[in-house]
Amino acid sequence: MQFDDEPSKPKQPLLTIAIPTYNRASYLELCLRRISEELASLSANQRNLVLVYVSDNASADSTAHVISQFKSLNPERFKVVRNDVNIGGEKNVSQCYESATTPYVWVLGDDDVILPGGLQLILDVLVTRKIDILYMNGYGFSNHYLDEPKRGRGKSGLIEYSSALDFVKHTHVMLTFITSLIVRSGENVASVSQVVAGTNLPHLGWVLPLIRDGKKFAFIENRVYAATMGNSGGYGAVNVFGNNLRNIANSILKDQPEVAKAIQNGTIVMWFPTYIMSLRKGSAGYLKENVAIEMKRLFQGNWRYYFFLVPLINLPFKLAQLYFIFVRVTRKLLGTTLL
Repeated sequence: MQFDDEPSKPKQPLLTIAIPTYNRASYLELCLRRISEELASLSANQRNLVLVYVSDNASADSTAHVISQFKSLNPERFKVVRNDVNIGGEKNVSQCYESATTPYVWVLGDDDVILPGGLQLILDVLVTRKIDILYMNGYGFSNHYLDEPKRGRGKSGLIEYSSALDFVKHTHVMLTFITSLIVRSGENVASVSQVVAGTNLPHLGWVLPLIRDGKKFAFIENRVYAATMGNSGGYGAVNVFGNNLRNIANSILKDQPEVAKAIQNGTIVMWFPTYIMSLRKGSAGYLKENVAIEMKRLFQGNWRYYFFLVPLINLPFKLAQLYFIFVRVTRKLLGTTLL
């Protein structure tokens, strides 16, 4: 797809890249550097489609200096808000969404980066289609953002969905990863604010209403971003991605129970097996929980719990490692039919 790039046709801003940040200047520097490089790779009209919004949650490190450096490169494209006091992570994330004045908003983690050519791919989709949620593929990195894992490499293209259920079966628990989503702006988040408050999942306050009411969804198979690994934590994974996610989905999607169920099923099948194995290896960076008891309480009515999770919890470690291979093969062969 190509842009009509005639200078005589001014472009109105289409996308806000909104970055909530707090005391992570070193991560933010790379994030903003990559955004600036992506903007520089676009034509003038294409750059006019993009705004950058940074919400500094009263950082005490060199965050303000880092922001000023990159704002000076693109002053007309950058807007910076510095909170007088730390309003909390959830409110800072919500502020990013609620402040967007463009049709679409991408709340981007301050420790995540756009891959080369990623912004062009995004704009190619947004200027040609009216969609409610755009999901983007990506990968995690530890040392350098260009250290792309081989597994899953080479996929490209755009998958479009007119069914929320089909879209959710392909995205499921990844709807909780904010960097992977570009969403239509203007959703009334106040109506569900109490549902998401204190859950570590504030963005579901606009993502799930768009799932509920939306008509068009899309999935960029290309890898568009790279996410820093090992920065999650400070909460219990089973509580957030089990209990909280289930409660939010059941509340907002109460008239679409099959969609809410697909999100939970995806968590059981696609995410928790890896988490359990990481936990058993001692490499999971979340708060300590009684995983066996909590998972049984949450999922014991779901057959997927007994097939995908119970053996990984109870088997001796070596056998659990072998069973995990079996789980991965099963997921690859059966895919979304498991959800």
